[in-house]
Amino acid sequence: MIEFDQTPDVHFFLCCECRTHIALNQELLFTVIENDFGIFRNTVNVDVEDDPRRHSIVGIRTAADASCTRCSQLLGFKLIVIPDENMVIQAGRFILDLTRLLLWNGSRILYAHDHSPVED
Repeated sequence: MIEFDQTPDVHFFLCCECRTHIALNQELLFTVIENDFGIFRNTVNVDVEDDPRRHSIVGIRTAADASCTRCSQLLGFKLIVIPDENMVIQAGRFILDLTRLLLWNGSRILYAHDHSPVED
């Protein structure tokens, strides 16, 4: 498992279920606020469905489920085939559900979708 330094200078996302480290904040490219989704360039500790028979096809785009390596919580999906790529939507990027992630903001853990503090 890859773990980031939990210091004031390092901000990152964690799995809401098991707190496995998922992505550095700088990997977040875009947030779709109305749907609570984030588009990430890269992730760590994420398993991607590799069986093409289990990939989802939406219109002309193909995506594969992306789950936490430790607890198997479905976090979102990885874009596999994107014939109409643009600056944000590209093959290889991840679209993750922010309601399934936490955020270490350098001093405390917050819910990623609304930035409210997590009470332990």
